[in-house]
Amino acid sequence: MKILIKDMLLSQKSRFNYNYEPNIDLCNMEGREVKFNSKPEVLCEITKQANDDLYADINIHLDTTLNCVRCLDDMRAVEDVKISGILSKEDKDVDYDIIIVDDYLDFDKIFYDAVFEHLNNNLYCKEDCKGLCHICGSDLNKTTCNCEEENPNIDPRLAELKNFL
Repeated sequence: MKILIKDMLLSQKSRFNYNYEPNIDLCNMEGREVKFNSKPEVLCEITKQANDDLYADINIHLDTTLNCVRCLDDMRAVEDVKISGILSKEDKDVDYDIIIVDDYLDFDKIFYDAVFEHLNNNLYCKEDCKGLCHICGSDLNKTTCNCEEENPNIDPRLAELKNFL
């Protein structure tokens, strides 16, 4: 969904509300599968300021099932992403600007950027996740393995490298 900024600037109204629901159940970003447990929703309120700047408050509710990057188990991650800033046509190296392209505010781009940030905020199923054994692949949160014991198949010239892991 794209909103033409010029229409807001020419309008007599000073406040605009938009509700956008991306039509998505599943996506794959950065090699991680993201399943949406409920329909994501993007709520946006844009206020025209006295100097004709447009200020946006955007709230995105995400309820997802992701894979832990250490053990690959499914985990539920719920997050409300809040984005606020002045709509700007160019990047002024200011953290709070929301960049618009070709005079349009693109809710799809804002949504996918928020999902990408959500992925980076939710990497592990729990802070102390032990992950998978790098030798046998066992989930070390659920079982223990004996792979850390001496492995006779290791080339003796490379044996010292195991101390770096």
